[in-house]
Amino acid sequence: MEERIIDDPRKIKVTKNTVGGIKDATDGIAPEAEEGKETEELDVAFPEEYDEDLVGLAPSQLQEALKKREKEAEAAREQCEKHLAEGERLLQRGDFAGAEAFFVQAAVYDPDCARAKEGIWLSRTRNFKEIEPLYVLENAKEIADSDEKTQAFVKKNAGERLEADRAAYLSEEKPLKERFETAQKTRSEKFRENRKYYLIRFTIFLTITVLLGIATGVSASFLYRTDTMTPIYFIIAFGVLTAIALTVALIYLRRTLQAVRLEVENKKLSSTEDGARLSELRSRLLCISLILGEKED
Repeated sequence: MEERIIDDPRKIKVTKNTVGGIKDATDGIAPEAEEGKETEELDVAFPEEYDEDLVGLAPSQLQEALKKREKEAEAAREQCEKHLAEGERLLQRGDFAGAEAFFVQAAVYDPDCARAKEGIWLSRTRNFKEIEPLYVLENAKEIADSDEKTQAFVKKNAGERLEADRAAYLSEEKPLKERFETAQKTRSEKFRENRKYYLIRFTIFLTITVLLGIATGVSASFLYRTDTMTPIYFIIAFGVLTAIALTVALIYLRRTLQAVRLEVENKKLSSTEDGARLSELRSRLLCISLILGEKED
């Protein structure tokens, strides 16, 4: 005989007999076991969060599953502490690359470990003496997606320098942007004129090529209508002219495509030194905004 008492929505008390039969749980105090039957009481605590892996388990199975999870969690905590200790030792020695590897492993064993996350950023920035890694977009996104404690830790150690950098970058960006856009507009007009110039000539010579090709075909049709050499002369003449016109058309086509490519490249920031610097400034400002939790205007 088995009776379960439900005192807590996450706990049950199970009374088992030697046979192992199960009776439905009842509220209140469990009745005394039947005479001559051995009984065993088990206290089983259910996890607070819903877990599909535990659904449908008998109380004894549930207890075993929870114990197994607790052992695994304890083993993970021990490994986390082990890697933390080694990471902190290497950090003290100045082996930042080695320390980061151990802190990353510690975070794998315990994703919520604040010490591991702080150690990662201490290692990457060499105790925040070098904040250049914070200007790597992937790192900035990682900080932005991390928990509030990690964000606060990075802001505390690098926030003032990032704010100073932002002010300097914004001051440099405005005149650089105006200079780049003015030069880009001037270049765009020239590239557009070149494209139009070559495109018109390509169209003209392509049309001439088509007409000369037709003339060559018409001349060839007279080969069977006359016994003279005149059609052959016309075929040769029109054929040579067609080849010349086609060659010139292809030259203008190539130059047209080059003009189009230059026009497209001109729209990219990386096309000039000013543009490349402007792109770098914008990337750095984006990283700062991600880390400090503020949006760019």
